[in-house]
Amino acid sequence: MAKPVNIARLELGMRAGRAAGRVLGASIANVREHAPAAVLGDVDGIHDMRVAVKRLRETMRLFRRLLPTRRRQGMMPVVELLNDTLGAVRESDVMMLDAQQLAAEVADDGGLCEIAVARRQAKREAAFERLLKVWAQLCSAGLFAALDDIAERTARRRRQANRLEVERFAYEAITRALDRVHERLGPARTSEDPALLHRLRIAVKRLRYSIEPFRRILPQLREPCKAVANAQELLGLIHDFDVLRDALAAHLEEIEPERRDAANAVLELLEQRRDERYRQARDVVESLADPDFDLRILDAID
Repeated sequence: MAKPVNIARLELGMRAGRAAGRVLGASIANVREHAPAAVLGDVDGIHDMRVAVKRLRETMRLFRRLLPTRRRQGMMPVVELLNDTLGAVRESDVMMLDAQQLAAEVADDGGLCEIAVARRQAKREAAFERLLKVWAQLCSAGLFAALDDIAERTARRRRQANRLEVERFAYEAITRALDRVHERLGPARTSEDPALLHRLRIAVKRLRYSIEPFRRILPQLREPCKAVANAQELLGLIHDFDVLRDALAAHLEEIEPERRDAANAVLELLEQRRDERYRQARDVVESLADPDFDLRILDAID
């Protein structure tokens, strides 16, 4: 799990706009830090940069009403494009790593994992070439200069919302994110539809990124933030299992008939493991519905 960005010089009583500028500045610096390894194609570098870009996107969403409107509207599609382009590479990396690990754990998979990895490698190469092209275009268009300008302007703005005390802004943002989690908890608790768990995961992710910037000035948020991050991680693992299962199933017909029993056995094993994760996710969903979970967050921000 990626570590939260360290945001220095936040203080209780600080104007929300100034705090937003500093959080944005730290998020932009985090993208800069991980870009060199990512553009070399390093697997960990791709992961770290994608997390950094995702955090930047969520930071811009969190503070959207404090940011200069036209500049935010102009940059959000750019950040979304970069996130999606990195995501295409990362999804291939995760699938291939999972398939290789699965192949190492079974005596015979009928060659299914090898076929899936080979097919996915081609997609990974195409996605990485697109990433390099997009990254070069964004950098030549002044990506970081535009982002830095938004952070600086946000810190200087004097609108009423920007003059809120940062702890008041944190309270409003976190309670809104908590409400979204509860809106999606009910359906996720009463249905077997994986899509509902996915929607819940998105709400949990937004709650996490609403909490993280304020952990330094509101230390009691640290433990609830860990619980939220763990919930997001576990719910995300189910998606990874689904991607791997679908990829392997798609290549089943390429296996020689006499080896398909072994390939089917691997799919059955994968399904069992997914079911185990699903049961764990159910426990996570119930923990989020526990009133004590809300109380720990509300006590920290009240």
